[in-house]
Amino acid sequence: MAKKIIQSGDDGAVDHHGEVLPPLSKSASRIDVDKIESKRRHSSKPGDHPGVLWVYNSITSLCRLAMRQQFRTIEVTGQEHIAEDAGILTVGWHTNALIDPTSIVVTQPKTLVFGGRHDLITRPIIGPMASISGAQPVIRQAELARGGASKEAATRINSKTMLTLAECIAHGHGTALFPEGTSHADSKMRRLRTGPVRSVIAANSIAHEKGLPEPHLLPVGLHYRVSWYFRTDAWIEYGEPIRLNDAIHPEEDRKRLMDGEWIEAPADRVNNLRDKVRERLAPMTPDAESWDEHRAWHVLGHLRTIAGGQQLNSWRAEVLAARAVRDEIRQGDSPLIPLKSTAERIGKTLHSVGLDGRVFASNGLRKTRTMEHLAIIPALMLAIFSAPLTLFGSGLMILIAKILGDNTDEGLDARTTYHFLASLIGPLIIWPIPIGIFLLTAILGPWAISTPQIIVIAILLPFAFHLSNKLAILAWDLHIISRNARRLNRLRRNSKSQSIGKDIDDLLAALK
Repeated sequence: MAKKIIQSGDDGAVDHHGEVLPPLSKSASRIDVDKIESKRRHSSKPGDHPGVLWVYNSITSLCRLAMRQQFRTIEVTGQEHIAEDAGILTVGWHTNALIDPTSIVVTQPKTLVFGGRHDLITRPIIGPMASISGAQPVIRQAELARGGASKEAATRINSKTMLTLAECIAHGHGTALFPEGTSHADSKMRRLRTGPVRSVIAANSIAHEKGLPEPHLLPVGLHYRVSWYFRTDAWIEYGEPIRLNDAIHPEEDRKRLMDGEWIEAPADRVNNLRDKVRERLAPMTPDAESWDEHRAWHVLGHLRTIAGGQQLNSWRAEVLAARAVRDEIRQGDSPLIPLKSTAERIGKTLHSVGLDGRVFASNGLRKTRTMEHLAIIPALMLAIFSAPLTLFGSGLMILIAKILGDNTDEGLDARTTYHFLASLIGPLIIWPIPIGIFLLTAILGPWAISTPQIIVIAILLPFAFHLSNKLAILAWDLHIISRNARRLNRLRRNSKSQSIGKDIDDLLAALK
């Protein structure tokens, strides 16, 4: 079948609920059913992971390295909820494109199998990696509604994916699905689709028939300070599992599932479980009407903590403080309600100059420390020291990541995906280029280097590139410290300082 290209813009297409479907990127709008079918890897027997496990493990190791470069801090909690024997379907809100599933891969001990948008396995470069790792394709309603594939083809592809995921979960593997169906930059979850819960219900029925441990749903809060920033902070929050308690499919349908036929569960049970997922998952997201409202909760969280004589010293602590404010305001009759508009005004001012609640002190805006401003000196020294190797080894991948990230049609939420991919696959496809250049010039050039020396240097170059990248990232972090200190000083000096200072004083007085 020829590749079919469908309209990718915001054309007002709606789903069967009448809700507007998300616009499609160019990649999502190209559907080649034959290619999708050929690139999908199949399990050798029901329940086996469909990927090549040594490749999966190698890519997972690379993902861990890339994530350490992507984030300034990463904190993980709730891993005790990840069952050792039972299969798990992890569900979260989808706000950071490829970073979201990767955050789950690197923080779970289980071998995961993923279902993702059809082009996950057909795109160049990343497609072969995803395919050989066992990723399973999905044609979403956003593509189907625009005529990207026939209903029969989409049903065939999606049913196979759902059954593969269900079998793997039933046999103790894990997977992660995002029931919103698309990544986005909104401040709260979108309407949840039923695909993930239908998979875990089928997995539970299969496990019931085979006498295997009962799988369950595991909600995860994916918290990023600013999801589309490089070197932001992350907190991965695993919550209490949602248990299904016995099989949901009727007995005759369970037998058909065992025979390899995809059978839908009763719609009312599916919808009830989906609603339970939303009920549990929404509190683990910002769940705000706007980012301005969300920032106001963080302002109040910071200032209430300061008024109590303490400071919020981690991103997780900031999230929890803001969550407590949100929940208290929503209960009604809270003394925080009259303070919300002032907090929102402060949040807007700080956001407009690239700052946040970490600038607060007991007397208003904190004073910057000399060492913060001087951080630019070691930043420049490290940048200069690491520049030759960093630019020689990684300059091309940094440039590509910057260009693609700033010009993607996938949305703001996908920006850091390109930064992450550069860190992930750059060593595999970019580093061989400068290493090859070195080998050619060393062998053909006038250098007085012996063959053993050439081999040793070529072997050491990847390690040198990695070290230079780490030094360059440290230089960037020090630059951000110095830059934020300059921003704070400018804010203290300009005309906004008096206004924001009075607002902070008023809130601190009200919160004591």
